[in-house]
Amino acid sequence: MPQLEPKQAASTIEKWISFYDMDNAKAWDKDDYPFIQSSCKVMRSAIQALRGKAPAQPNERRKIAAGLEEWLDDSFMDDPNEWEKENKAFVQEALEAIQFTIQFLQK
Repeated sequence: MPQLEPKQAASTIEKWISFYDMDNAKAWDKDDYPFIQSSCKVMRSAIQALRGKAPAQPNERRKIAAGLEEWLDDSFMDDPNEWEKENKAFVQEALEAIQFTIQFLQK
């Protein structure tokens, strides 16, 4: 697996948000959307950090990393058995981008 670059990871996470329509409350079950919305906010903060725009404080970076880890755990994104066959390559790419971002933020 080639090493990701921060901007590449940011772009992949943006594609994930768009593909799964995470900004659209109407696309999600009413009970599920609060988690999706907060996860999307964390992902957007991570994208900003990957692009060098924020946050500079280690505390904030660790919080964002923890939010991404929570997303992985609760969304089952890290379980290949849960992936839709037709989206497998994209989910794998997004998973790698999020894992890269977690490590990037924890530095």
